[in-house]
Amino acid sequence: MTVDEMVGKPEWRSILESLPVIKRFFEGDPDSHGINALMRGMSIYLEKLVDNLERENPAVWYNLGFNSELIYALDGGAAALPIEALGVMHNLLGDIKISMDFIDTAQAEGVPSDCCSADKLAIGTLHRGLYPKPACTVGINTPCDSQVMATQVMAEMSDAPFFVVDVPYYHNDETVRQVAAQLEELIPFLEENTGRRIDFDRLREVCELSNKMTENIWEWLEWRKNTPLAQSSKLVAFTLILQILFAGTQEGVDITEGLKREALERTERGERFFEERVRAVWYQDPVWTDMQMYDWFEHELGLTVPIDVFGYYANEGLIDTSTRETMIYGLARKIANCHPMARQFRSNIDVYIRDFMHMLESWNADCCIFAGHIACKHAWGGIGLFKEACRRADVPLLVFEFDMFDPRITSYDDVYFEVDRFVNEIVYPRKLRAGKAG
Repeated sequence: MTVDEMVGKPEWRSILESLPVIKRFFEGDPDSHGINALMRGMSIYLEKLVDNLERENPAVWYNLGFNSELIYALDGGAAALPIEALGVMHNLLGDIKISMDFIDTAQAEGVPSDCCSADKLAIGTLHRGLYPKPACTVGINTPCDSQVMATQVMAEMSDAPFFVVDVPYYHNDETVRQVAAQLEELIPFLEENTGRRIDFDRLREVCELSNKMTENIWEWLEWRKNTPLAQSSKLVAFTLILQILFAGTQEGVDITEGLKREALERTERGERFFEERVRAVWYQDPVWTDMQMYDWFEHELGLTVPIDVFGYYANEGLIDTSTRETMIYGLARKIANCHPMARQFRSNIDVYIRDFMHMLESWNADCCIFAGHIACKHAWGGIGLFKEACRRADVPLLVFEFDMFDPRITSYDDVYFEVDRFVNEIVYPRKLRAGKAG
């Protein structure tokens, strides 16, 4: 696919035309460093994608459980292209009708209706032939079982060499070492099929950028622990996107610097855009069909979300850049133990519950909102144990079913009703009785 062919397709043209408009809109608030940096980063990502096509650089497809550092370490340039990218961009920045078309295309091609909509977005995009042909593809079995199907479709439809990263079930050092061994095999695979070499001095630079982005994320999340929350709730879920698209790039560092700076400045100025009455850990998928829903939560209900499962990035340490072996081990640990969802949605329910309890205490939350994606069978399979853990910890818990990418599953009105009732009839009166309401 040539550049003209790609940008001429309405699905790409819509994003390329709408992003500058959205950028100008947010630039109207010069203090919104986080969202402005994110918009700039997305623009640079798309510019680099087009530039790679113009230079006839190879493209590497992968699914959302994989971090991008090794691709960015390829000397001479390569396009890092997660197969969910175009569908998610339309959900967040473009035309949601196009996202719905991707989902409907996937189901028309035989994807089960109860499969994850993230994978439907990817599969619908692939069936429409909207990505440049890859030199090779990388599939990983995280963050969930549904991703395995998407990687199979990616392998079949790309007709390109396919490498599988199989992350074991358990959370231990042996798992990390097994993933590291697979990454050692992935390196010559990428080199052979892209015609690019991984320069280990370049890999060190990439890992150092990745480390800086990670440190910024940790510091940013620390500022979001302050009560009341001074920064918008909707920003926190972007940690996942940062790891998938920007790990190992200067853009990733710049975006996280912006998020951190905004949280710091708004907190130190004591800015109050809304009255915080209730803080929640949003412990399933965020609402990406309409990010303005979080504004409604804040202004109408006084509900803030300082942390969620997409936003939490576990502090398991940085990548040791002293040797090739330590870098590969550090990248493996990121994939297995740090990547949002891949950490919680693998293995038994214990990690899922422990991480929630940590977030509840560290971010000073009053309750949990389990917005259960209909396809998250790993989470729904453990919902009984999770409910029991919340009951024992005396944590108010709201559970409802929805789809983070498809608003046709649960209407906005139904989500509003559930959250409104929970906050105003259960959580806030409970805080009043306990004398904790401000």
